[in-house]
Amino acid sequence: MVNPTLAIVALTAVDTLPDGRRTGYWLAEAAYPWIALRDAGWTVLPVSTCTGRPPCHGIDRSDPVQRRFMDDPEVRRALEDTRRPEFYDAADVGAVVFAGGLGAMWDLAGDAELAALTGEVWARGGVVAACCHGAAGFLNVTTPDGGPLVAGHDVTAISNEEEWLLGPDRALPFLLADQLAAQGGRYSAGPPFKPHVVSDGRLLTGQNPASVPRLSRMLVGAGLAVRELEEVD
Repeated sequence: MVNPTLAIVALTAVDTLPDGRRTGYWLAEAAYPWIALRDAGWTVLPVSTCTGRPPCHGIDRSDPVQRRFMDDPEVRRALEDTRRPEFYDAADVGAVVFAGGLGAMWDLAGDAELAALTGEVWARGGVVAACCHGAAGFLNVTTPDGGPLVAGHDVTAISNEEEWLLGPDRALPFLLADQLAAQGGRYSAGPPFKPHVVSDGRLLTGQNPASVPRLSRMLVGAGLAVRELEEVD
């Protein structure tokens, strides 16, 4: 049975890309779902491929949600004590949210333990969500029948056009939109850097950072629906 009161937010631990650029999790893509879920009554904790405080990137202190996230003592304590996926029991988790940041293409995409935890949460009826490059965390996740998590589902993530506009010379390990489609996901994209959110049952995705406010609101709604189903059962 799913416990819809504990959500974990997956954050990349990569702080430097192969070309030397600094990176980390994109702050808004962690802050918005974290705050929205906590305000809705969830316990929210971080998970990463390394322990300790993950690196963050893309900070905008003019955004009140990001400022609230950064200044919250409870959030700071949780981030300082970030655990690897093995720390969590899927039976205790009602939602897994993958925050973006380019580093996710390297570590969240390839962590077997995180993929296994996410797959079990999904199999138990939990909610799985991602924004932008965070959807790279889906790529090793399988369903109980052994197929890819995204197969047959409507999904989005950063588009190839956006990747090109951000810098055609960037060293990417793969194009995320292409990989999601290759695994059977029904990929769609909106205009570059504009909000585009896709909801397919318990699987929710946002295309880019502009999408994260709406994605977070929909995530709370999806979690409430799971909770109501549990109460009916």
